[in-house]
Amino acid sequence: MIELASSLGDRVVLNNPVMTASGTAGFSTELDGYFEMRRLGAFVTKSLAHFATEGNPSPRAAGAGPAMLNSVGLAGPGIGVWRSEHAPRLAKLGVPTFVSIWGRTVADYQRAVEELSGLGNFAIGIEINVSCPNIEDRGKMFAHSPQVVAEVMDATAAAGLPRTVKLSPNTHLILEVAEAARSKGAAAAVLVNTAMGMGMDSGLLVPTLGAKGGGVSGPALHPIALRAVYECHAAFPDFPIVGVGGVSTAREAVAMIAAGASAVQVGTASFVEPRAASRIITELPSLMERLGFSRVSDLVGAAHRGGIAATNR
Repeated sequence: MIELASSLGDRVVLNNPVMTASGTAGFSTELDGYFEMRRLGAFVTKSLAHFATEGNPSPRAAGAGPAMLNSVGLAGPGIGVWRSEHAPRLAKLGVPTFVSIWGRTVADYQRAVEELSGLGNFAIGIEINVSCPNIEDRGKMFAHSPQVVAEVMDATAAAGLPRTVKLSPNTHLILEVAEAARSKGAAAAVLVNTAMGMGMDSGLLVPTLGAKGGGVSGPALHPIALRAVYECHAAFPDFPIVGVGGVSTAREAVAMIAAGASAVQVGTASFVEPRAASRIITELPSLMERLGFSRVSDLVGAAHRGGIAATNR
């Protein structure tokens, strides 16, 4: 019997370690036509602010070899509209949900958690997306400053739900930022958001995205995310991690968990195959059994203990 249950600290228990990644599965039940969303360890909404945003100019997505480029620009209806039009669908289906939030200022994050107060039991946490520009610091990402991330954590302390923090790989301070989040009460670090990149139309010789640059996701991001997960677990072994970046199969999910993640998120793969997260949940038990693990908790961080050779002897 393979035990897929996993946890992010004491307050978040997941039936299995597979979640969706914010921005890749819509605002509520868009994927439910492809599989029963209640199968998920958790669904993560597209990032929401307390205000509505139109996002960036098109084109907003483009292929780039083994990657996808996107510059959607955090388009969304705002938390008020989401609560009235989208949240009831998740509540009706009983889908365990993390609500992803973002802001342009520290005060925006505080306002966001205030507007999320009183959600039903379907909401099991808030994912704080700090991988976005801070207009109070000349557009520098919140996630590039340990001090500012600590300020965001303080501003959201009254959330009432466990908070995970989604971090950027585009800084050499990722461990310092993770420590700032951990020290201020984060339930887990979500590693990582997209890497910065650009595509060029070889025929027109102009950038492929309307906003010029964008975020790199998909298979090309996996080695970057894997290293971030591994190094963060080595530095803070008791701090839960959610690994995200290029997870499209159970094998990649297992790699993330062995590197130190307690859960994984499936993102770009869902654009190619909307059932990807469900398929990975189905594939995990047989792969874990072949590798000699009966519980996800035993697999977490196995690479730091010498892998299979050390774990199964």
